[in-house]
Amino acid sequence: MQKLYFTGLMAAILTIGGCDMFGGPAADIADADLRKKWRECKSISNPSRTKVLACENYERECSRRKGKGNLVCY
Repeated sequence: MQKLYFTGLMAAILTIGGCDMFGGPAADIADADLRKKWRECKSISNPSRTKVLACENYERECSRRKGKGNLVCY
């Protein structure tokens, strides 16, 4: 029973601790570059499907950073 409890506890710790480990493709972009790409996305009137996906990633990363107090895109 203790082994099962320990395994569950370790799984929970790794899950919670690793939440930011896989931040997505835009997680490693510098603030200035992210802002530039985010603003570029806002100015495109008819984006391609690939560009839409990239812009969604930038928007998601901007929101993630905003949640951490970094207002790089706003």
